[in-house]
Amino acid sequence: MVVRPLLLSGWLLAAALPAAAQQIRSATGPAAPRPAHNSMAKSTTPFNCEQYAWPNHPHPGMKAYCASVEAGILQNEARQAGRPGPSAEVGVLPALGSAEAKRTGTACIGGQAFRRLANGWEQISAPAGGWLRCRER
Repeated sequence: MVVRPLLLSGWLLAAALPAAAQQIRSATGPAAPRPAHNSMAKSTTPFNCEQYAWPNHPHPGMKAYCASVEAGILQNEARQAGRPGPSAEVGVLPALGSAEAKRTGTACIGGQAFRRLANGWEQISAPAGGWLRCRER
């Protein structure tokens, strides 16, 4: 009589283990989604449209065409990722920490234009819309 309850409890334990393991796996959930691609992560001008300027390229409008395609792709990418969009224009500003940046109160930080405030920095909006992209002097 004692053998049967132990045998029955062993079968119940063996049947419950896979269900418990599945429950633990499902409690952790699926893997986290990968963040959206960000072309601006390494450079404010990922297409390097400067290479299509007049002496290097025979067509004089190629640099402007490249810049408009680059701006459109960056704006669409930002919209798809739910981020604020960058401007189509690229300004030239002093680097953060330089004497000129301290004097003018503006700086290029990671390809984004910032204006100095009393308690920090604010991002500069472009007149045509979006935040102003920049290149360091």
